[in-house]
Amino acid sequence: MNGTSAGVAAYANRRKLCVAPVACDTIGAMSDSISYRTLQRDDYPALTKMLCDAWHKQTEDINDELGMKLAQIDLEHSLARTTTAEVAVCDDEVVGVVLGRIDSQETRMGLNKHHRNVMRIMGPLFFNKSAHKALQEMLDAEKTNRRMIDQAKKEGHAYDGEIILFLVREDMRGKGIGTHLFNWILDEFKANDVENYFLYTDTGCNYSFYEENGMARREEMPMAPRTPQEDKEVHDEADNIDNHLHALMFDNQVSPANGGVNPLGR
Repeated sequence: MNGTSAGVAAYANRRKLCVAPVACDTIGAMSDSISYRTLQRDDYPALTKMLCDAWHKQTEDINDELGMKLAQIDLEHSLARTTTAEVAVCDDEVVGVVLGRIDSQETRMGLNKHHRNVMRIMGPLFFNKSAHKALQEMLDAEKTNRRMIDQAKKEGHAYDGEIILFLVREDMRGKGIGTHLFNWILDEFKANDVENYFLYTDTGCNYSFYEENGMARREEMPMAPRTPQEDKEVHDEADNIDNHLHALMFDNQVSPANGGVNPLGR
């Protein structure tokens, strides 16, 4: 398992882990009722509900209970890698979150409690046919993310930070929350001497947000085509990644794609 946002969109009606995974806000005016603070344990239920609404909505195969279980797995897996986090709060409700990893701050060795929570929640689900299918799709998405990071490393890129999960509740988008959270995590990276960071997302999200903020699209891969016909369609539509769900990996390393702008140097 991996997602970020995030860790952490859907392939048809399939879900992926938010390792990379992430939802984006648009730039807008700040509301006076929105405040920001460090993530607390009491925030976990609200974040689970946000993840469920974003990526594990009820379908023919997924009921509300199973959707929440899958969202719990997403959250716990993201927390297993998180070293710094901030949430947005409006009217005492958590409405946005960013989870990040700063390698130099990681003190946990091997499996931590969040890894164990993932295994605890996953165990019984393997005996449920619908759940087993959903878990396999999450694992497939994780494998795709791992292939992207491995390819980036083969190309000589190295990272000491990651944006794991970046999510704003749908009804609260357009209020500047996403912009604030994104800038906050960049400030955290800068304060802790992170030189290069990355994130995972996909074409089901507003990935142009990252391009507009100076990040470079480092890798892209189709989301596990299931049939030869799907594979052919991906190949034929390679010039337009929005025609088929693709996993994306962005980083802040200077490249022609972002005009030589490193977001951490802003």
